[in-house]
Amino acid sequence: MLDSGVGHGIGHEVVAVWRYPVKSMGGERLDAVDVRPGGIVGDRRWAVRDLATGRVASAKRPRPFGALLDWSAATRDDGTVVVTAPDGATWEAGDPGLDAALSSRLGVDVALDEVEPGADAAYDSEWPEIPGTTLSDTEATFATAMMTDKVAFVDLAALHIVLEESRRRLEAWAGVPTPVERFRPNLVVRAVADHPPPDGGDAEALVELGWVDVSARLGEVPVTLTAPAPRCVMTTLDQGGLGPAREVLAVLAERARVSSEFGTFACFGVYAEVAAPGRVAIGDRLVAA
Repeated sequence: MLDSGVGHGIGHEVVAVWRYPVKSMGGERLDAVDVRPGGIVGDRRWAVRDLATGRVASAKRPRPFGALLDWSAATRDDGTVVVTAPDGATWEAGDPGLDAALSSRLGVDVALDEVEPGADAAYDSEWPEIPGTTLSDTEATFATAMMTDKVAFVDLAALHIVLEESRRRLEAWAGVPTPVERFRPNLVVRAVADHPPPDGGDAEALVELGWVDVSARLGEVPVTLTAPAPRCVMTTLDQGGLGPAREVLAVLAERARVSSEFGTFACFGVYAEVAAPGRVAIGDRLVAA
């Protein structure tokens, strides 16, 4: 694991906040969110379920579920989730008409399902050939919320954070646009002038690759930065008009491989767990505790 230096190189400001009411669908950009152990309130609260297998539908299995990335979901003030199809048609979550529309579009029988706190869920994934990594040219089934409270259909952790500086570096490496939407983070943070990067670091490294089991504060919310986020086929897919970008995963596999007890993965961004409930907003600072 990389050592990011004194203070872990953490001194960032929140510049974007995202919530994804339905797993694998487009989300909503907000000014502030309530967080709790297990993640952002309302994040991945719903998921599409494959009625044949009982498993959650994820765009990590692009055929047929990659099409979900062209749908979007948003939360009204009363908590109702509204899903919008690519053609602009809308339904409230729980409407049987939405299940019918999704089934028709995906070509398999599915239904939108609300998370049951504490209940186990799983999803199928396909991994393209990613040289030098553990999951390469294979298929696998994983439990949701593998490292956090089972209160949402997240893959691994409560929060997913992307650094704007790392995104720009990846864009330069890949030679193609890498808008942050491609990575589906909860938070985008940007380094601030009064917390310069540590001296002696690798100028070509992504600083967050060294943020492992680091205590920090996100505004007034105590968090633990747990580990770099492994990247998968979803980063390469056409979503919301972004177009495909196979270069992204290839470059990360070459320049941002991280090894742990679980294997070797191409990583970008960092996962975090929430120690106590609170509120996170644009302008809040992420600093080492």
